[in-house]
Amino acid sequence: MTPPKSASEARPAVVRGPREPMSPVLVALIPALAAVVLYLPALRYGWVWDDGTLAVSHATRSALSQGFHPAVGVLYRLEWLAGIGNPSFYHLTSVLLHAVATWLFYLLIRGTGAGGAIAMGASLLFAAHPIHTEAVAYVTGRADLLATACALGALVLARSAPVCAPDGCRSWRVWPAYALLAIAVLSDEVALVTPLLLIGLDRWGSPRVAERGRRTVYWGFTAVAVAGLLARIGAHALRLNEPHDQVAAGAALWAPLIAAGEYLRALLVPYPLNAMRSLTTADAASWALRLQALGALALISLFVWLRRKDPLARAGALLLFLPLLPALPIGPFQGTFVEERAAYFASAGFAFLVASLVAWIAGRSRETRIAAAAVMAAIVLGAGALTMSRLPVWSSNVALLDDAVRHDPRDPAAHVALADQYIAEGNYHAALASLDRAIAVDSTRALAWHRRTLLLNRMGKLPEAEASGRHAVAIQPSEAIFWANLGDILTREGKTHDANAANGRAVALDPRNPDNWYNYGVSLAASDSLPQAMQAYRRAIALNPGHFQAVNNLGAALAISGRIPEARDVYLKAVELEPSSVQARMNLALAYLRLGDIAGASAQREAVQKLDQAAAMQLVEMIKQVQSGKR
Repeated sequence: MTPPKSASEARPAVVRGPREPMSPVLVALIPALAAVVLYLPALRYGWVWDDGTLAVSHATRSALSQGFHPAVGVLYRLEWLAGIGNPSFYHLTSVLLHAVATWLFYLLIRGTGAGGAIAMGASLLFAAHPIHTEAVAYVTGRADLLATACALGALVLARSAPVCAPDGCRSWRVWPAYALLAIAVLSDEVALVTPLLLIGLDRWGSPRVAERGRRTVYWGFTAVAVAGLLARIGAHALRLNEPHDQVAAGAALWAPLIAAGEYLRALLVPYPLNAMRSLTTADAASWALRLQALGALALISLFVWLRRKDPLARAGALLLFLPLLPALPIGPFQGTFVEERAAYFASAGFAFLVASLVAWIAGRSRETRIAAAAVMAAIVLGAGALTMSRLPVWSSNVALLDDAVRHDPRDPAAHVALADQYIAEGNYHAALASLDRAIAVDSTRALAWHRRTLLLNRMGKLPEAEASGRHAVAIQPSEAIFWANLGDILTREGKTHDANAANGRAVALDPRNPDNWYNYGVSLAASDSLPQAMQAYRRAIALNPGHFQAVNNLGAALAISGRIPEARDVYLKAVELEPSSVQARMNLALAYLRLGDIAGASAQREAVQKLDQAAAMQLVEMIKQVQSGKR
């Protein structure tokens, strides 16, 4: 008879059976490859929303200064150096991280007692779950992605390590597990629950592992998590007494419960992408939402209790609820109210519970085994199809905001934001249509009228722009920029009296803005009020000595007034500010010519020659005329 293995040899890993010809490590590559194939379209996507800003900030500044996600910051820096700012490189990293997380998920669920077929179905569900779209396709969602992949890796290694002997843990697997956990807790606070997950999986998973031989690993995991928590406290990255910015005042008490219910609903039926969600006081007071959340929690609790003998159900409950805690709007964590990427780790628990349900169906009889396979296939295919339909939303800002508008057409802010993206692309007609829809939804939204004013001004439709500008100032008369832009349009229309009044109102409301004084100077000059115009230009220059247009226009006003020496000196300053400005150099050359300084004008001609051949030829003719006049 073979003697029993010692405690130091016991392993909580699944032994390869006769029906599994390949190692689980190799079989796990199948769902990992499926995850890659599913997200291949994302490799063609560019920067979306704040992706580009995030990448550049980490490339140009210390990665540790970008909030408390230092491990993510280091990864961003490495990606920038390797891909030279190519967004496709960042998307490739995200897709590969998702594939690694899927590979580790398969190993974890196999090590928790799932059969090969059930583990494969659950892993394919994890790979294809539509709630992952934001975390994988949106570069900014990297924190949850990296934290989850490293935490799963730490759990798999720790679960597969031999039980520690009395004299300590000597397995090589323990130390990489600690390292992965350290990276996870330095990526996102969701990984702080990993020590509890390890203890729970050992107690409730299959096979169960005695606590006596695992205490060293538990203490090691706990020490890493506590160190990460202390580092987060030291970096002031925890909200202790701050109200949550997506939870209305008076709604904080019920926010965690309602958010938990909404997360569970999103795991079952995901929200439309980029649907902005916040908890209002009225929502928090809604007993319908409260009961819905309580009902969802009770239903899952009942299922786990009925399936309490199944390690997948027990482990699934742990993996669902523990990683969900840091995602909730409760202090001291910074969980956002129902942010899809925050549920990436928790979705592993959801897949465990689905696997438990399918295993229960399959275990009823031989006939139900076929039905269970069909149910799992339908769930996976449905999840994959929904992910494929959601994936293009993250292809560009326009696609993202267009989806938001489609799902919430009564939100004027989304229409205005979409118009801004159309303007950035040069699609002015689409931008105008979006702004018109925003105004149709809320005609008192001054910002929409203001954006429309700027757009119509750029399109050259000055009468329409003036009308929009007047709407904006009528709704919000205390906004200086609205008056300044209206004044600019009135100046371009030749309505100098009204332009002076509008620009005068702008400088009265915001006298510290040099652009307001510059615009005022332009309208005053257009109405032949040169002394007042020069005074306005000087005020603009005093506030911003580098304001090139104000300096150049001051020179022009001085020249028109016959104060040529002063104009020359001002033009010299303009050329110093903008050496490549043909306009400033031409003005300076003309001032030299009016002062009879042929050498000075010729020097400017040589500089203009390198910038604009046609302008240089004009200047040559002017110099010749002055020279012939002197003869």
